Amino acid sequence: MKKKLLIFTSILLATAVSGQNTNDALRVAQSPYVVSAALFSQNFYEGTARTAAMGNAFISLGGDIGALSINPASSAVYKYSEFSITPSVNGFISSSDYLNTISNSNSNSMGISSLGYVGYLNKHNRAKNNSTFNIAFAINKLNNFNSRFSASGTTDQSSWLSTVAYGADGYLGSELDMGSNDGFPFNLGVPWRSVLAYNAFLIDPLPDSDDTYFGATENLTGTSIAIAGDLDQSFTRETSGSLSEFVINAGGGIGNRLFYGINLGIQSLNFRDIQIYQESAVNPALFNSGFDNLKHTYDQSTIGIGVNAKFGLIYIPVNGLRFGATVSTPTFMTITDEWDETLESNFTTGNPKSYTKSSPIGKSSYNLISPFRAGLGISYVIKTFAILSADFEGVGFNFMSLNDSNDDNAFDGAGGENETIRDDFRFAKNIRLGVEIKPLPQLALRAGYAFYQSPETVGLDNNLISIGAGINTRNGFFGDFAIIHKIKSSEDLKLYANIPGMNSPTGSLETSAYRLMLTFGFRF
Repeated sequence: MKKKLLIFTSILLATAVSGQNTNDALRVAQSPYVVSAALFSQNFYEGTARTAAMGNAFISLGGDIGALSINPASSAVYKYSEFSITPSVNGFISSSDYLNTISNSNSNSMGISSLGYVGYLNKHNRAKNNSTFNIAFAINKLNNFNSRFSASGTTDQSSWLSTVAYGADGYLGSELDMGSNDGFPFNLGVPWRSVLAYNAFLIDPLPDSDDTYFGATENLTGTSIAIAGDLDQSFTRETSGSLSEFVINAGGGIGNRLFYGINLGIQSLNFRDIQIYQESAVNPALFNSGFDNLKHTYDQSTIGIGVNAKFGLIYIPVNGLRFGATVSTPTFMTITDEWDETLESNFTTGNPKSYTKSSPIGKSSYNLISPFRAGLGISYVIKTFAILSADFEGVGFNFMSLNDSNDDNAFDGAGGENETIRDDFRFAKNIRLGVEIKPLPQLALRAGYAFYQSPETVGLDNNLISIGAGINTRNGFFGDFAIIHKIKSSEDLKLYANIPGMNSPTGSLETSAYRLMLTFGFRF
């Protein structure tokens, strides 16, 4: 599999990097499999509107369907049965500054953050202090991948096509020729974009070499190679999908002090990534090749399924004070990627003047062992008036691992993906805080904060703030509302890698996000 994996080259994968900042939005210096492992292993619990409004600080509280994925003992504290559903609207806002040009973009999506049922199975009188046993089933969303950003600007100092040409160095034209190499050169290890560029007449060997290339955006003057003129560069990336967990839960209580629960979690992953890069000559007459413009499209779809187990406790030593603890096994997930690339070229001279070349659909399957998780929580319930809650969660991202059932060494060895994970990732520490106040018996006001530390030792942390409100009626109906805001963060942005003799432009990307949630439910 490994040779075929080398063909998997998105914008995330660079042919060469010199002095690359690891805090880069597109991770051009990182293996795409390491990037995927980090992305698919992060949990930003959505939950219900009530849990989300309180920062999802529910390890010691429970009593909510959205909290089942946080602490399985959440079902054990129920003294009634419950059904709830939580639709949500998600928004992503971005602004890039690239080559002194500001580009703004946003995206919106709708979905279901939580859906579930808790069944109260206590056969005894509900007023007695007896042991209880409950079951629950829920689907809770753990991560949302919807995003969109763009960048554009003009430069005569570098070209995406130069990096593509550099990626073909060391290979003969006969090896890159899609028409003379039995269809497609699967086993070369050269990036597909370099293969497509050669066949779209965007790169050619230097006059004195059979395996060193230059791009159609470059002019040769003797032994000197330089960008021929101003190039308008533009890039758009749009991602979609989610990571959800189907929870099968059982929980019970020993008296009214100690509660326990266990989950079997089945995770479902779907992810789509579309990236479009365009480069066009401001003045095509300056380009000896007759270059006018190019458009490269990369399209990846990923699906996965995984399983884990989680155990949790809630303990109430004295009235009002609550402690919680939870531990989760790693998720053992099988992932399948499919992708393809298309490159279009246009020239002012020649016949024909336009070419379109596409790769076949590539496919790879591999296994991801995501991090183990452990959490502690404490809360204080002030009678029926207020709740204060705090959670600490530790996530062992440096213990993630990748493997391939057909090649045990595919991701191992010196410089391999698993070594990178051990060296560059850490045991992340997350903090969640929440408060609920009831000015009236049937009205609750809520607020929360959540801090999610970056999986990487050098990376962006995530900060979320939230507010919300809820009402409940005497006939068992309840409704909750929440607004969650991901605080703006900024990263460096490079659209392609540095190569010897040429540094690519470095811009910046600012992103933020919001979520609106509404929960409806019945208690019976």
